[in-house]
Amino acid sequence: MNIESILTFLKEIGSAGLFLAMFIEGSSLPFPGVLVVLSYGYAMNPSMTQLIYISIIMSIIYTLASFIPYMVGSKSEQVIRKKFERRLCKAQTWFMHYGMWSISLSRPFSVGNYISYVAGMSKVPKVKYFMYTFLGILPWSFVTLLLGSEIRWIFKGMG
Repeated sequence: MNIESILTFLKEIGSAGLFLAMFIEGSSLPFPGVLVVLSYGYAMNPSMTQLIYISIIMSIIYTLASFIPYMVGSKSEQVIRKKFERRLCKAQTWFMHYGMWSISLSRPFSVGNYISYVAGMSKVPKVKYFMYTFLGILPWSFVTLLLGSEIRWIFKGMG
């Protein structure tokens, strides 16, 4: 399968595929979210207004999906601690150092997926968790889509 056929496929399934990708990414399943979002930015080539709206929707979907690991963390603290001790230690260090802002600051990085579990184990209030997660993923969503769109323009300029 070549790049053109992948881009055609992404155009065909449209925004639903992008939103599904954000749901998977938010749920903490291993997934190459950044590559998918970049590809959608390239394939969709959204206007600035569309980019803003799509980024907001993406961020809401991601945030809602991130309640899956949050709830798992709040209900299964002991099991999670045993199974993911090293990774959780790194996430807890972020959480202790940056407090609630660690939920926002960690989203663009790999530790962001684990911070959801830590937030659940720490009993962060759900409204605050939603707000900090949304604030952390929104800039990432916007910039990643924008970069994908800009890559399109770079390749057009080269051709």
